[in-house]
Amino acid sequence: MNIVHISGALTKTPELKKIANGDKTTTVVNFVIASSRRFRKKDGNSDEETTFVNCEAWDSGAETIAKWFDKGDNIIIHGSLKNERWEDKEGNKRSREKVRVSNFEFPPRANTKKQQSAEVKEKELVT
Repeated sequence: MNIVHISGALTKTPELKKIANGDKTTTVVNFVIASSRRFRKKDGNSDEETTFVNCEAWDSGAETIAKWFDKGDNIIIHGSLKNERWEDKEGNKRSREKVRVSNFEFPPRANTKKQQSAEVKEKELVT
């Protein structure tokens, strides 16, 4: 089974592209997520390791990600791992792993309750 679930922050603004296929147009967005994990080393000190994950989303998901996410925004994605292979200009065989996004989520915000509380107080003051 090929299932990937990962969360992290976008390293740059997603790149939205329209691809013409006969009389139909398909939309794709490519982006990179920086996902970090913290761990404790043998000596007892904590450390952090960051992995950069290439991702792609298609059609309406691509358009939504391009519209609502920007560099630095956190995102949770679900999808499958895909291996891309090609030859570069010099004829060298190249490959990379990419997550093909099937679903994504807006992560919960840590300060949502504070924001909602402030909005309620603001509304109370206005009325």
